[in-house]
Amino acid sequence: MPQITSGRVVYSRTVQPAEYESKRAEVELAFVVEDGESAEDAVSAVAKIVKRKALEIVGLRQRRER
Repeated sequence: MPQITSGRVVYSRTVQPAEYESKRAEVELAFVVEDGESAEDAVSAVAKIVKRKALEIVGLRQRRER
């Protein structure tokens, strides 16, 4: 069975808040899976981060204060 050791996740979102206006965001994160780390967990975590950031950029999610 093949094993994931690295990769990238890309999420793109376009919204149209008005008739002649659109907002587009594309977020990409690259990652490397460390020895002993679950590839599925790594991909899932990276995908959540990418999606959250893209939605934030187009205004569908509130920015978190740090």
